[in-house]
Amino acid sequence: MDSQLRDLLDAAVGEPPHQVSIGAVRRRVAMRRVMECTAAAAAVAVIAVIVSAGTGALSHTPRPSSGGSAVVPTIYLSSGGPGIGTVIPITIAANTPGKPIKVGRNPGQIAITPDGKTAYVANPGSTTVTPIATTTNTPGKPIKVGRNPAKFATRGITIGITPDGKTAYVANLASDTVIPITVATNTAGKPIKVGRAPVSVAITPDGKTVYVSNLNSGTVTPITTATNTPGTPIKVGRGPVGMVITPDGKTAYVADQNSGTVTPITVATNTPGKPIDVGSVAAGIAITPDGKTVYVVSEGSGTVTPVTVATNTAGKPIKVGRSPGQIAITPDGKTAYVVNRRSGTVTPIVTATNTAGKPIKIDGIGPAGMAITPDGKTAYVVAMFPGAITPIATATNTPGKPINTGARISAIAITP
Repeated sequence: MDSQLRDLLDAAVGEPPHQVSIGAVRRRVAMRRVMECTAAAAAVAVIAVIVSAGTGALSHTPRPSSGGSAVVPTIYLSSGGPGIGTVIPITIAANTPGKPIKVGRNPGQIAITPDGKTAYVANPGSTTVTPIATTTNTPGKPIKVGRNPAKFATRGITIGITPDGKTAYVANLASDTVIPITVATNTAGKPIKVGRAPVSVAITPDGKTVYVSNLNSGTVTPITTATNTPGTPIKVGRGPVGMVITPDGKTAYVADQNSGTVTPITVATNTPGKPIDVGSVAAGIAITPDGKTVYVVSEGSGTVTPVTVATNTAGKPIKVGRSPGQIAITPDGKTAYVVNRRSGTVTPIVTATNTAGKPIKIDGIGPAGMAITPDGKTAYVVAMFPGAITPIATATNTPGKPINTGARISAIAITP
């Protein structure tokens, strides 16, 4: 197996089985062999990062929710495997795993409502989404959605919740649809037809539009939330995946894994701008809280490219580790953290200078998922094996004692 193919193994996990390029087929076959050798479940590849907004997550003081019940700062971990489907809660104050919560088969991405009261867990193996009441950690009745909800969450955020917390939108990769869920009643609405293989959703700050990237159509579909009707698909490239929207809601940025570009879309007119070159297998994407810089992870190049929003120009690529995937930025915007799967490290990037710091070694094999506490003091990093969660103190970039779950972790989220 050539070195380039080895370097692309992790990137291939997020590609759907009907991606037909020869390169994609070779990468999928190689990854399947790796996963068989390690007895990893397919859901292990489904890593999603939920970076919550807000303050006070590590104050250890429960935050009253809108309904009066206390929302305790908690980490939620999806755990999958043969016949297994649970979510493991970890109270941040204790940093010890709690009783597993039963959900559907092969659970993947977790999204939490802005008030922190409900966590939604996508179950690709059951074609459902399970709501969890976070104040009691009890699961509700599974909500039927389409096929493969949040199946390839390594390529973006596949469950999005409107800023007002009223509606969750779930991308169903194998059904070519997006399902709206009414949060108040946990009922699924009529499927919204989009492009082929939808993998990521992004919602404007005003909550009026949902953008859906369609991997196999090379398009982004805008959905008007007031009516849940799709608009004219926006042509962006050959394999659009992860997306972010500027805090002012004026521009959406779409990473394209097959073109090695990021495309800006003017939200007011839904027109794409000139693609910006960022490197091979562009997938992970994040934006600073001030909206000035977009960071795009290039898995094939082992780099992160900063893009200046004001001019849509790419800066000098920042060298990180091998097979970088997820990227998350602290709430103060000072540091971006990049997970390097094949290096077993996390690279901190100082955003003021766009310089990479010393790699942080993570406990376990194949670190992939990450979430940052709302106060920005701690980043939690998931390792595929042996299901260890490593806390990183962001003030010093030092790893703490790993929290061992003994489970196959596929996703992480933290209450806002």
